[in-house]
Amino acid sequence: MIIALTTPAHSYTFADIRPLVPQLRLMTYPAAFHAKRLPRATYIFCDLDRLSYWELELAGRLHAWLRGAGLHVLNDPARVRQRYPLLRLLKACGRNRFDSWLPDHGQAPDVFPVFLRTQSAHRGTLTGLLHTTAEADAALQDALAQGYARKDLMFVEYCAEPNDAGVFRKLSCFRIGDAVLPWLAVHETKWSAKYGETGVAGDAGYQDEYDIVRTNRYATAIGPVFGLAEIDYGRADFAIVGGDIQTYEINTNPSLEILRDHPFALRLEAQRLALEAMKEAFAAIDARPGPNVVVREPILLAQRRRDRPRPYLRWTP
Repeated sequence: MIIALTTPAHSYTFADIRPLVPQLRLMTYPAAFHAKRLPRATYIFCDLDRLSYWELELAGRLHAWLRGAGLHVLNDPARVRQRYPLLRLLKACGRNRFDSWLPDHGQAPDVFPVFLRTQSAHRGTLTGLLHTTAEADAALQDALAQGYARKDLMFVEYCAEPNDAGVFRKLSCFRIGDAVLPWLAVHETKWSAKYGETGVAGDAGYQDEYDIVRTNRYATAIGPVFGLAEIDYGRADFAIVGGDIQTYEINTNPSLEILRDHPFALRLEAQRLALEAMKEAFAAIDARPGPNVVVREPILLAQRRRDRPRPYLRWTP
């Protein structure tokens, strides 16, 4: 059995995965925090960027307890590097050429162009490209006036490159345990390349995508990035800029929307190959059934007593 832990509102990301992986079950963090016993399974801690600091600590304690009980556990909440610290580390060690800044830390961009986005919410960019300090400051003030929290805002240096046809491509690789696997690319005529435009890549683009999946072209290069992030399950999004891999983020609760139809049949074949590899990777981390694990971690026991009989978490330091 494999159990993926998510926030209550974001289990939908597994909707297309579950039919392919019958041994996969979903559980919310509140349910896991309040459980007296948990099934013997492989646990995947997802959605870490959506947890409050206290939920993140509870998740870390649960991870440690399950690992101490001999279970296979992916993504240690106490160790995972989320978006900003990962980008800063990749920049510092020379794997990324672009920088990022936190206004809440008194940081401001000193190279341009940049864009403004939130750290936690997966809503894409909040602005277009900003080319001057004055534009960046105006965008920040506008975001604050709208109600975005300064603590969650970050500037990111623009780092993208269209191909000869004017198409931007965002590439992706999954990590599932020890396996680093290819996934389909996002092709758009917009630099932000988030949702994709059907058919825009053309024959050459989809042929190359198929070759990427068939050969798992970027696994060796992206594997160390997962290692730096200390992420055992997730999806890395990246692009090739100036011939180099530039990693944008690693999502610990990535959605996987399976294509049912596409004007280019080769893309469906690439998806088939990627899904077969994914099923094998999940099978490799599947845990044999056994007796339930009794949760006696002291902080989790105290939290369970505080919350009784409420179905939600009461905050506690």
